[in-house]
Amino acid sequence: MNFYKLSSIPSNAKVLFDTNIFVYSALDHPGYGESCTQAFQRVESNEIKGYVPTIVLNELLHRLMIAEVIKKELARNTREVLKLLKHDKSIIPSLNICWQEIDKIFASEFTVLEDMPNIFRKAIQISREYSLLSSDAYIASFANVYGITNIATNDTDFESVRWIKVWKP
Repeated sequence: MNFYKLSSIPSNAKVLFDTNIFVYSALDHPGYGESCTQAFQRVESNEIKGYVPTIVLNELLHRLMIAEVIKKELARNTREVLKLLKHDKSIIPSLNICWQEIDKIFASEFTVLEDMPNIFRKAIQISREYSLLSSDAYIASFANVYGITNIATNDTDFESVRWIKVWKP
């Protein structure tokens, strides 16, 4: 086991939050939603320092758009949602959950980590060294460049990165 419980993150820890943690909280996942929401409350009370890279915000917005369209029963799966959204431009502005969740993050105590040219270069190195897919390597490179050694995620791939401590719901 190369991970720790999300609820056990020590006070004052700097923690990068991955997309799935936000999704679980936003959609009130039956198994993980509560622990993820509690972690966000710890960020809001400044008990822990929460960081979110711009790539995570992008992935989150994308995934929440898809989930909301499926929840509204406008499509049954991701493929149908993407086809629908490309052809009916009136749907995206009418969504609610995705916009509310993104607004909540910007209004919260989370620090948004901006992209820089050296982050992508570092991602290439991390991808090769730890056999990570590009998105995960990119997220890990934000942590590396910004000096963050903790990640809140439910993705097992980060467990192979020796300098990251993984915290799971």
